[in-house]
Amino acid sequence: MKIVIIAFAVASVFAAQSAFGQGAAVIIKQRAKEAAGRPPVAAPAPATQPGAAAVVAPQGGAAQVNTSKLVADIAIIKSRPAASAEHKDKLAADLSAVATGANRPSGEAVAALANAVADAIAGKKITAADQTSLANSLASALNAAAGSPQFRGALQGVQDALVLAGVNDAGVQAVTKALTSLTTKTK
Repeated sequence: MKIVIIAFAVASVFAAQSAFGQGAAVIIKQRAKEAAGRPPVAAPAPATQPGAAAVVAPQGGAAQVNTSKLVADIAIIKSRPAASAEHKDKLAADLSAVATGANRPSGEAVAALANAVADAIAGKKITAADQTSLANSLASALNAAAGSPQFRGALQGVQDALVLAGVNDAGVQAVTKALTSLTTKTK
């Protein structure tokens, strides 16, 4: 009698495992089908500091080169006590080069963003990792749709990078305002 009960218990365990395994497979297939219709979402990069959000810019070819130019611009501007008009113009040109797609922001909106960013980071101590995070977040924000989760994540990444750099609240708010106005002013 004990053997029958043990055999029944073992059979029940194997049947349950099989059912759960099949359920997981069905769920995975269903989520894959749902995701197939959506555009790819950039995965967040590992945060440089606890609580810091970072967003990955589109990688590959020209996008990577343009993001590298943003990092170089940030490095130059942060090393000076104040950003010159030349540095702001170069940053605006590189921000425009990063923006791709149908909804590229206007030149005036990009110039306003470049001015706000340059004024905020001039003379600040920003680590190389935070410079890269800021550049990637700016690139992601320029290429994200207004109000999208990607835009909100990129905006949060920019704000976090600025706070880590020691930018005051007024500077962070100026950059935030310039970024949000990008989404309403397109070419």
